[in-house]
Amino acid sequence: MLHAKTAVIDDDLAIIGTANLDNRSFRLNFEVIAAFYGGACVPELAKAFETDLRHAKRQELREGTSAFATRFLDSAARLLAPQL
Repeated sequence: MLHAKTAVIDDDLAIIGTANLDNRSFRLNFEVIAAFYGGACVPELAKAFETDLRHAKRQELREGTSAFATRFLDSAARLLAPQL
């Protein structure tokens, strides 16, 4: 299994990589992104995304998880992020 982020912008630019668009990914984790301008791979990536989208299933929030509990856990995780 490969974990990567992919973006196709205006059918001319494709970006593939492991980095999140934040300082931690770029400065601490040394993650990378490859950018493709034009070429055959850009429409192929757009087609792959459309195929994935057709097979995707909507995820619903679990019952019993309150918005407060989710925000609280997110905030707690953010405090520990530098140590993770």
